[in-house]
Amino acid sequence: MKTAVLSFLPILYVLGFSGCRQGHDYARYVRELDSLKVVTEQAVDHFTTVDSLACYEAYSKERSYRLFIESHVNDTVPKETAEALTGFFSTEKALKDYLGQRPVWLSEARSVIRQVGLLSNDLKNGSIETAEAVEFISTEKKRSEKIIEELKTNTVLIRKHLELYNRYLPVVEQVLKSYNAGILPAMTGEEKQL
Repeated sequence: MKTAVLSFLPILYVLGFSGCRQGHDYARYVRELDSLKVVTEQAVDHFTTVDSLACYEAYSKERSYRLFIESHVNDTVPKETAEALTGFFSTEKALKDYLGQRPVWLSEARSVIRQVGLLSNDLKNGSIETAEAVEFISTEKKRSEKIIEELKTNTVLIRKHLELYNRYLPVVEQVLKSYNAGILPAMTGEEKQL
């Protein structure tokens, strides 16, 4: 009897520690997923601090002002004015790209947040085995890292372009007024095409 109990002891020892190890892995994966979700949510929060309405208005004005200048200004302008016009009009592509991609980036980020949350809940509820979850965790981690980087990069980029836009806007508006009897041109509607 004593020999039988002693012979099962190594088996119980291995089973006990492997269970603890799996429990440890489980807890680590849940923490990692929960942390990933929080970091992705923070990236979305930071990204959405950029006022998309201000971006749309900047893009609309840029397009409208460009159309007016292309059709009304044929004269040579001073170097400082030319530099301001060039700087101002250089913001068009960034504004257009940002406004076009913003919903895509936010949708992808929200999808990642949702998937990471579901995966974490599945692990907590035992709906998925830890070993099976490793592949899903790896996939969602890569998606999360990619979207976080896209959000960070594009937040910095659009802020720089808005700063550039705002720096040159007064000079451009002065040029417009000088060619339009002291008033700014009306928005044409053509500038709204993204």
